[in-house]
Amino acid sequence: MTFGARALIRLGALKHNLAVIRQAAPGSKVMAVVKANAYGHGLVPVARHLDDADSFAVARVPEAMQLRAAGIEKPIVLLSGALTGAELAEALPQQFELVVHCHEQVALLDAAAAGATTVWLKFDTGMNRLGFDPAEASGLIARLQACDRVREIRLMSHLASADAVGGAVTRDQLDEFRTLVSGFDGSV
Repeated sequence: MTFGARALIRLGALKHNLAVIRQAAPGSKVMAVVKANAYGHGLVPVARHLDDADSFAVARVPEAMQLRAAGIEKPIVLLSGALTGAELAEALPQQFELVVHCHEQVALLDAAAAGATTVWLKFDTGMNRLGFDPAEASGLIARLQACDRVREIRLMSHLASADAVGGAVTRDQLDEFRTLVSGFDGSV
């Protein structure tokens, strides 16, 4: 006899949810976050079923490698970025896109010998977990624009209360992010 919680996932429901998101944000690209084994629901089966997603996001290099080994060719974003030179050396040839949230990751990119990728530069607009202070934006963007390992720069943040769309915290974070991205075109 087994005890404990069980989750029964209907993959068709996930596909339906993706369609609802696309309908709510027409013309937008949708990234399916499948980190942590698709939140315990099976990394590869979920990614294969969400083949309509524009890209996938995972936490670390091993998850991304598992998707590539399964034949997933869509863009894959590493939400933790590369934390060591060895991880970066593994990520760049695979064209994994990297979230950069600390100065050490910028230094790793500067020191890398070869390869280039898209960088998602993460700013802390109120989550207070990971990301750069928005006051550092212009200097960081200039540094990454000068880095040979950076093909494209995208800006991102993490909402602290994403389910409270109309709440003051979310509104303040979105206002700060809008100011941050104002005039930014992603060029390098």
